[in-house]
Amino acid sequence: MAGRALQLVSEEDPDDGDALLRLRARIATQIAEGQRHDVIIDALTRTLTQRIPGSTALVVHVEDQIARVAASTAPPAIQRLIHGRRQRHWFGAWAAAMARSSEVTIPELAASSLYREHRGLFVQHKMLAVRAAPIIGRHNLMAGALALYLSDQRLLTTDELDLFEEVASLLRLALHHEQAQQELLDRLRHDPLTGLENRDGLEEHIRRALDAAEGHGGLVGLLFVDIDDLTLVNDSLGHTVGDTVIAMTAERIQRQLLPGDTVVRFGGDEFIVVLERIENMADASNVAERIRQAIGEPIRLDDNELTTTVSIGITSGGTGTAPLELIDEGHAAVVRAKQGGRGSTTTHDLGLDTGASDRLGRETRLREGLENSEFVLFWQPKVNVSTGNIVGAEALVRWDHPELGIVGPDEFIATAERSGAINDLSDWVLWQTAKEVEAFAQINPDFSVAVNMSATQLARPRCVESIGDALDAYGVRAGQLIVELTESVLADDTVVQRIHELRSLGVRVAIDDFGTGYSSLAYVQQLPVGMVKIDRAFLGGLTKDGDGAPILQAAVAMAQALDMRTTVEGVETQDQLTGLRALGVDWAQGYLFAEPSPQANLVSLMLSDTSW
Repeated sequence: MAGRALQLVSEEDPDDGDALLRLRARIATQIAEGQRHDVIIDALTRTLTQRIPGSTALVVHVEDQIARVAASTAPPAIQRLIHGRRQRHWFGAWAAAMARSSEVTIPELAASSLYREHRGLFVQHKMLAVRAAPIIGRHNLMAGALALYLSDQRLLTTDELDLFEEVASLLRLALHHEQAQQELLDRLRHDPLTGLENRDGLEEHIRRALDAAEGHGGLVGLLFVDIDDLTLVNDSLGHTVGDTVIAMTAERIQRQLLPGDTVVRFGGDEFIVVLERIENMADASNVAERIRQAIGEPIRLDDNELTTTVSIGITSGGTGTAPLELIDEGHAAVVRAKQGGRGSTTTHDLGLDTGASDRLGRETRLREGLENSEFVLFWQPKVNVSTGNIVGAEALVRWDHPELGIVGPDEFIATAERSGAINDLSDWVLWQTAKEVEAFAQINPDFSVAVNMSATQLARPRCVESIGDALDAYGVRAGQLIVELTESVLADDTVVQRIHELRSLGVRVAIDDFGTGYSSLAYVQQLPVGMVKIDRAFLGGLTKDGDGAPILQAAVAMAQALDMRTTVEGVETQDQLTGLRALGVDWAQGYLFAEPSPQANLVSLMLSDTSW
């Protein structure tokens, strides 16, 4: 890549009037293609020196008030003079350009007061004149400077000045892009509520601490801090108060830590503290006790006070300890602490904590599976009972585990809910569903797809907007999507509101397991719900004439009375399908038609014109 960047910028013809435009286009293309920023900056500095005879280029990047040479064709002695200097020791045209936020020209360097202490070294290397330009970064903050030194005492020609200013402009563009990428990474790794890093960087923090501990023979402590009964606070006082508790907890933990210690927000109400240097477990226990007491101080909310407690699990490790092992042990310890009541603290005990440790290992592995794109969609077709043709399908998530193969949802959904990964998994299912619809719609433009959603998912603030975004991204008509909800969630006011919002968007809503929650049937006729799915449990005893399944008959009759389309799950025999036709059921799904399988299998089935 580095060779390619140098070739692209060095092949320009300096006599070509379009050279600057071509240089600009090529650098912009390299930035867009993801070329490394240091390669681009180095190539630009060399472009200057190749086209301007007797010149030396230098790019200074400033971070935390320290100057660093980002690229240069200057002799090593000059680079060493500048690199690593703190702001109070800056000198020369590049420093003046940053201080003045404007270009600086010095046609006779040896006579300039800006080089009073170092003019001899510059003259020795025939750097006798200089022009410098500031590099303004994002948010109008000074990020560095470009300096071009000449081997004779003169000003730049018009063409040379045009090239200099073009290179300075391209350097600003490259730096802006680099800073934007870094800011995005920082946002991804930091929790917006507390400002703490999230769990993404935790493993690396622990690894660095363990490496440092190996050097001085000490230990690394880990505290797993869990806020007690935060759900109760959210339910009784609202999520705004709950957020205040989380933010105050984070702040109070930070106050008890030494420089070098780290705290991250591990989950909704969980924090992990990494103590970089401790002598023994007693040191970790002392820190845990200080944290427990600090968090126990009342939180003042307007005219009220709220007192919270935390449960803390304590563990430690040294040479040979794996970061994930330390996290597992801390989680196992906090699970035992919570069993002891609010505000308890427990030290890890390997003999007692195997089960909890295994559980956290599964949670960690599931998150890794999401990050590594190990999840896939399987599709189970829905068949029009009257015609026997495939008219839609339900999206079902599977884990394509690298060691275990295809894993069903029963093996990981509970883990996803417990670990807080269920929202990320649900978002993936929604977007992947929208992506895969196109293949079905090419065969049948009216093909519909269904996804399951829980009350928790629907309660998320941007739930409906996210659904709309996914549909728009892949050109899916809202009417092609069916959101399936279990009947038991209809008593939730937030869910009812979301159903109205979904229908306003054009998305269809189906009630899953219809007939199993009679207490909420009164809600159904008041909601914009156009479809119901009847559970397979009611199919037992169904005959070809539609008799022998009284609950199924009643459920179908209720749905038809409410003018709703009906789907029956779990159809496995031709006689069951014949009986459903007799009852006037609209759609059916089950192993009679196909087991859940990847997109390609369903596409092949649709193209085969198979019908039942």
